[in-house]
Amino acid sequence: MTVWDDFVAALHEENGLLEQLIALGTAKQEQINNAPEVARIADEEQKVLARLEEVDRLRASLFDVMAVGRSLEKWLPTLTEEQSAVAEPLLVKLAENLGQLQAVNGLNQQLLAQALHYVQFSMNLLTGDEAAPTYAKTGASVPGRSYFDRKV
Repeated sequence: MTVWDDFVAALHEENGLLEQLIALGTAKQEQINNAPEVARIADEEQKVLARLEEVDRLRASLFDVMAVGRSLEKWLPTLTEEQSAVAEPLLVKLAENLGQLQAVNGLNQQLLAQALHYVQFSMNLLTGDEAAPTYAKTGASVPGRSYFDRKV
């Protein structure tokens, strides 16, 4: 295989790994209230991320060999028509996958934050822990507890 073939193979693998991460992120959204399943999915994500990091390093080093100090924008016009026809769709797909993965991860972060707020609110209701002051002036009354969540 040539450096070009290795580069194209790395782009294909990177896109495949990003698509796996997108699928795992979507599965995490569906299982957001199932902590053991979310943990299993997160473990699987870590394995895919480790492989993605390896492939990304390989792709970057192959690009450095082919582009010799040029940026992607300066390197693309130097490709033959055949090479452009192969590389450009892969690079566009890579950018799309990265954008989609960022969107999925952003939504997952919001969902996890909401779930955590809900759990904290529920714990406060069950334990009656209302962050009351430790000390109060003698004869002062402690404000009554409210069962309404002011965060929502």
